[in-house]
Amino acid sequence: MSSFYTEEELKKIGFKSVGHEVYISKKASIYSPEKISIGNHVRIDDFCILSGNIEIGNYVHIAAYVALYGKEGIKISDFCGCSARCTIYSATDDFSGEYMVSPMVPEELTNVTGGKVTLEKFVQLGVNTVVMPNLTIEEGTSVGAMSFINKSLEKWGIYVGIPCRRIKDRKKNIEDLSKNIK
Repeated sequence: MSSFYTEEELKKIGFKSVGHEVYISKKASIYSPEKISIGNHVRIDDFCILSGNIEIGNYVHIAAYVALYGKEGIKISDFCGCSARCTIYSATDDFSGEYMVSPMVPEELTNVTGGKVTLEKFVQLGVNTVVMPNLTIEEGTSVGAMSFINKSLEKWGIYVGIPCRRIKDRKKNIEDLSKNIK
């Protein structure tokens, strides 16, 4: 018996769309599957959380313990990867003390803000990376372990740190390598 859902089981979950060769751990938590689109050749490992408006492209790997909170939308493009324990937020509470913080208090007492998070083609997030709302990580960007992303990142760079900063350019060999996939 596999630890991944079968193709039939995936259809019964009720995703907005789901491609072929999709492997989702039975230990993943999926909320509002009707808002989630998944492309082809995707693997989502144990203990992941998928919640809200999420679009996942082709040839994507979501490692164990990744959390995708897509209230305002998350798009993960082709050939991207999220290493273990990454968290992507498309919305966040106001922690200033002017408002309440909790989904359990009346909405008019909170100040939740956010915006869509987009990972363009060939983006790789290192282990324990945290991504805040309303930003784009441009094509080819790689982010080192335990980084904090609170603004958009420019293409084909390697970024690290809290907050993350660009340390050098990233090689583009993966563009050519991807053309060999049929």
